[in-house]
Amino acid sequence: MSQFKLLSKNFICICLSSFLYFGSFYLLLPVLPQFVASLGGTTSQIGLVTGFFTMVSVLIRPYCGKLADKYGRKKLLLFGAGLFALLFFFYDRIQAVVPLYLLRILHGVAHGSYLAAAYAYVADLAPVERRGEVMGIYGAANVLAMALFPAWGSSLITGSQDFSTLFMVAIATAAAGFLAVAGIDERKPSEEGPPNVSILAVIRLRAVLVASLTLFAAATVYGAVITFLPVYAPGRGIVQVGIFFTTYAAFTLISRIVAGKLSDRFGRRAVILPCLTFVAIAAFLLPFLQGIYGLAFIGGLFGFGFGAFMPALNAFVVDEVSPRERASALAVFTSFMDVGITTGAVVLGIIGELRGYAVMFGLGGVVVVLGILLFAVGARASYLQKKTADSAGP
Repeated sequence: MSQFKLLSKNFICICLSSFLYFGSFYLLLPVLPQFVASLGGTTSQIGLVTGFFTMVSVLIRPYCGKLADKYGRKKLLLFGAGLFALLFFFYDRIQAVVPLYLLRILHGVAHGSYLAAAYAYVADLAPVERRGEVMGIYGAANVLAMALFPAWGSSLITGSQDFSTLFMVAIATAAAGFLAVAGIDERKPSEEGPPNVSILAVIRLRAVLVASLTLFAAATVYGAVITFLPVYAPGRGIVQVGIFFTTYAAFTLISRIVAGKLSDRFGRRAVILPCLTFVAIAAFLLPFLQGIYGLAFIGGLFGFGFGAFMPALNAFVVDEVSPRERASALAVFTSFMDVGITTGAVVLGIIGELRGYAVMFGLGGVVVVLGILLFAVGARASYLQKKTADSAGP
C-alpha cells in the first residue's frame, strides 16, 4: 500500500508553490506589452522581450533537468523560485528596453530551472498507481493561477499606468512561492537506470520523442487560438471574447483533476487519444463560429480536451523512463509546449494573414490530427500500465 497522501506536507507545499510562482508570472503577462511601450519600445521590441524569455527557458530546461537528476529537485526549485522572485525587484528600476532584454533572459533561466525540477518532484512523490491523478491535481494549481492572476495584474494598472504596485505584488507573490518550496523535503536522485545519460540520448528515447511531438502539435493550435481568437471573434460579431477563456479555464480545471485519475485506471492512451480529438474538433469548429454560445461551447471543449490529455501525457513520459532520467525527460517534454505555442503564434499567424483566420484554425486542427496519429502509431502502452492490467486478470 502506498503511503502517499494528497494532504501531505510535501504535496501541499509544491502545489502552493506552483500556484504562487505562476501567479507572479501571470500578474505580469497581460501588462508586459504596456510596460515595454511605456519605456518607448516598439511592437517588434515587445516581441523580443517575450521571445528572449521563452527561448532561454526552452534552451536551458533540458540541462537543468539533468542537474535535477544528478543533484536533487529541491536545489533547482529553490534556485529557480528564488531568482524568479528576486528579479521582479529590478523591473521598477528599468528605464530602457535594452536592459529589460537582459532581465527577461535571466527570468528565462529562473523559469527553466523551476519547471525542470517541479514536474519531476511531483512525479517522485506520486505512487505508480496514482501518478496521473497526482500530476493532474498539481497541474490544476497552474490553471487556477491562470484564471485569477492576469485579471488582477490588469486591474492594478488600469487607468494609472503605475507599474510600481504591480511589481511589488509580484515580488511578494513570488517570494511566498519560494517560501513554499523551502518547506518541501529533498528528493534524493535515484540510482535506478543507466548512469550519465546525455540529453541527446534522452531526446532520442521513443516515448519522450513521441510524447514531445504530440504535445508540440496540440500546443501549436493552442498558440494560434489564444493569440488570434481575440481578433477573430469580433470579426464574427462576438465582442464578449472573455467567455471563451472563462469556459476554457473552468473546463481545464475540471478535466485536470478528473482525467489524470481516469488514466491511472484505464491507461494513458485511453485518455490521451480521445481528449486530443476534442482539441482537434474545437479547432475545426472555429471557422464555423456563430454566436456567444457557440464560442462558450468551443472554449469548454477546447479546455476539457487540453486539460485532460496533459496530465496523462506527463504521466506517460514518467511511466516510460527510468527515475534517473525523469527530470531530464520531463524537461525536454515540457519545452515542446513553449516551442509549439510560439510556432502557432508565428507560423500559423502568417498563414492566417495570407489565407484568413478560418483557414488558419482549420490547419491547426489538421496539425492536432497528425499528433493523434503519431501518438497512436508511435507510442506503446507503458510497461507499468500493462503490468497493472496483467495483474488485474481477465
